[in-house]
Amino acid sequence: MGKTALKRNPVAYIGLAATLLLLGLFFWWNLNHVVTAYAFDSEVTGTYLYTENEMTGGYIEDSTGLQIYYQIGEQTGSQEKGAYISGYRYSGSMDIAEMRLPNVIKHPSGPQEGAQTTPYPVAGINGGAFKGFSRLKTVVFSENCRSIGAEAFMNCGLTGKLSFDAGIREIHDRAFDNCPGITEVFIGPNVTTIGNGVFANCSGLTGISVNGGNQKFSSDDYVLYSYDKTQLIQWPAAKSGTITIGVNAFPATGPAVRVIGARAFEGSTYLMGVTINSSVTTIGERAFYGCTSLGQVKIPDTVMTIDNDAFGNRGSGLLFVCNKASAAERYANSYGIPTSVTCTVRFYDGASLIKTEEVPLGGSASAPILNERAGYTLTWDKDYSNVQQNLDVRAQWKQNFTVTFKDAYSGQVSQVASWYGGSATPPNWTREGYILGWDTTAYTYVTKDLTVNAVWMVSMTGGSIEDDKPKVGDTRTINYITYQVTNASTDNPRVKAVNCTKQTLTSLTIPDTITFGGLAFKVTNIGASAFRDMPKLKKLAVGKHVVKINRAAFYNCPKLSRITIHSRKLSSVSEKAFSKIYAKAKINVPNAYISKYKKLLLDGGLSTNAKVY
Repeated sequence: MGKTALKRNPVAYIGLAATLLLLGLFFWWNLNHVVTAYAFDSEVTGTYLYTENEMTGGYIEDSTGLQIYYQIGEQTGSQEKGAYISGYRYSGSMDIAEMRLPNVIKHPSGPQEGAQTTPYPVAGINGGAFKGFSRLKTVVFSENCRSIGAEAFMNCGLTGKLSFDAGIREIHDRAFDNCPGITEVFIGPNVTTIGNGVFANCSGLTGISVNGGNQKFSSDDYVLYSYDKTQLIQWPAAKSGTITIGVNAFPATGPAVRVIGARAFEGSTYLMGVTINSSVTTIGERAFYGCTSLGQVKIPDTVMTIDNDAFGNRGSGLLFVCNKASAAERYANSYGIPTSVTCTVRFYDGASLIKTEEVPLGGSASAPILNERAGYTLTWDKDYSNVQQNLDVRAQWKQNFTVTFKDAYSGQVSQVASWYGGSATPPNWTREGYILGWDTTAYTYVTKDLTVNAVWMVSMTGGSIEDDKPKVGDTRTINYITYQVTNASTDNPRVKAVNCTKQTLTSLTIPDTITFGGLAFKVTNIGASAFRDMPKLKKLAVGKHVVKINRAAFYNCPKLSRITIHSRKLSSVSEKAFSKIYAKAKINVPNAYISKYKKLLLDGGLSTNAKVY
């Protein structure tokens, strides 16, 4: 009768077939993909095993065939014995979703049936015990478990969050190395030991947090540190980007890391760049091993030790930015790592360190602005342009003096400012038939206010001798500005402004021409660094013949806010010529040249907030 019903109702056939198909798919899925959830009881009875080394031990087993081996030994710091997990055997095809380790194993006294058992707390997991167990997805540690040995879960299939909030005290080297499925780690309050590279190469690890009651370890931005944050222990490999490690002396913010621990960043393939600050002294073994995306790494000369393979298995883009003759440069040279060498320039005023600057090899440092001392000129004891090595540059406050040059014959007077130990450039006055001399040479090494008188000597040639005519390279100082001859021909004499003898001027005019040796020289060029580091300069006028303003000509004149450019011939303003002047400076230029000069000035470091009109 049932067959007849089916024959009369083809829809029933279709429904039955669909049901059988779904059942088949369900059983196939379970057979191939069901994840087994398994937990050992808190107290289990083991099976006795005799080992060749006469170490007492055995194994426990569940219904799926998972066998966990253990050994009986003395507990660390105690004469009492405990059970230590030493290995596993599993031939099943299903994942172990959760393995809860027993708290106590009752170990039989022998292999015979009915042998007496002795309970032992499961005190720890030996090194390599579950190494390579790809089917294991979660482990929960028992309350008695105190230690996890080296490489115990290395290369395992563990996933999700891993917590050590039970009885765990010690986690040894590389215990969870290369477990890419681990995403979070929680360190409980009782953990006192964490070895090197415990979570190295865990490519899915996004963060490590530490219980606030832990007295040995801490976390900052989900990075694992020692309690005082002087050692960076483990960086989560899934964190990406460009980072800074440690602090500079000024200001001291963030973790003051001194040691980057062994394997701390190993396998962090998302790490792009690193700046290591001056608090760091040591980079541990394999600290950045396998960081294949790592590009620029800036390492200060405070880092004295870089251990073996710290940057091993690197990518092709790795570049050290480091100090000349530093440990980092030596390491880079030994391992064939490209470098961009810098030099450290430190500026001192007396015993006080005022400024530290990293300068590319061959570059120029920028001197700090110090408070003015009345009657003194600030100079520095070393040249800090074209830096070729680490430098300590010290301020020299030299007493100001005035050298007055006088000519009784013509009544001309020229005053030149100088300082103790400096020199003054005398004027180049001329007189037909005479050669100019001076009644003293004390102006070549000034030690006090000084008056120098012209002495006119009769020329045996009957006129100004050829040697007295200006030559290329000759200099003359007028109104505190020193000029250098660049073309001495009478048809087109030219000079450039190269220096200022009074750094405290508030107003400066670059004239159209100067008179030198009876010739009117056009001022066509303002030299490199000619007027840099003038802390009081507010106003500047540039003459109508200036064609070029060279590199850093007015660099670091922070009060320079009013500039007038009369020249219609300006064609070049080199880099940093107007860097670090007043950000909202106003620059007046000829109307037809506003657009052109604005571009030139911006190329020369002028702030985009300045106004060119």
